[in-house]
Amino acid sequence: MSFSYQGGHILLYHGVFSKIPSGLESRLHNVFPDEFKRQIKWLSREFEIVSMDEFTTAKDNRGLATITFDDAYADLFSYAIPWLVGEGIPSTVFINSNLVCGDIFWRDKVRFVLTEQLEEDFLTFFAQEQWTKKIRPERFYKDSKQPGLNSHLVDQALNVFFAERHLDQELLTLTKVIAKPSDLINDPLIHYGNHSASHYVLSSLKPDQQCEEIISCQNWLNKGKYRCTSSFALPFGGTQDADENTHALINEAGCSAILMSRQAVNRNQQKDPITELPIFERYMAPSTVDELIVLSRQLDQTL
Repeated sequence: MSFSYQGGHILLYHGVFSKIPSGLESRLHNVFPDEFKRQIKWLSREFEIVSMDEFTTAKDNRGLATITFDDAYADLFSYAIPWLVGEGIPSTVFINSNLVCGDIFWRDKVRFVLTEQLEEDFLTFFAQEQWTKKIRPERFYKDSKQPGLNSHLVDQALNVFFAERHLDQELLTLTKVIAKPSDLINDPLIHYGNHSASHYVLSSLKPDQQCEEIISCQNWLNKGKYRCTSSFALPFGGTQDADENTHALINEAGCSAILMSRQAVNRNQQKDPITELPIFERYMAPSTVDELIVLSRQLDQTL
């Protein structure tokens, strides 16, 4: 007996690397290309795959699915997206405008620290700073992105640490893992969306910093030649990763929906109580198609 899906599913991918870039081996969410292809073929058999905006405006998204990518890793544009276009399948890439324009993703710096086992060195280097008391070396990845710790501050500290350790070449390598504007594919099946300028935890920032993150990315998208979704993908996507200022600024930027990443699917429409913007749930695709089948059914049954 086939499984009958009752919810609308938004899948979230990050990397689709055939080989994980050096320095990012720790904690990068990656689905290898062959498995990615198998997952999408399975998804096509089980759901009607639609664009992001078709999904968010559907009166009933039961049986619908849409494919999203966060952070615009360069590998997407050499394998995953060209293959999707060839298959006639729509997808959406959520962009961090500062990163595609050349800044290094601060979470990739964190991954490098973890890969090279430099957590203790980093915390020792900043031992006189009060904010480091919030980061435990054994939970460096999670603690460094907590809402109570300003992400911009952590990012700047990572830059200082890399410079002190003379890791210039390693930083240069990290500049190559995120796509550049020239890499982005302009095709009717591909849409791009706002994921903030630098992928900081927005609720950790002051209101003016949040404004810069949300509005500047939207302005960058508006000036481009690309087809854009009106949905905003919240960086990290947890309940505590946004506050009242975040939601108000998303609304001010002209976005029509907020995407969370809370490992859930969609049936009953949620709305932000302040702005009335609809809220949709996403879940990260696991490593294999078998795991995806199990996860999708478990999440669907929890509705």
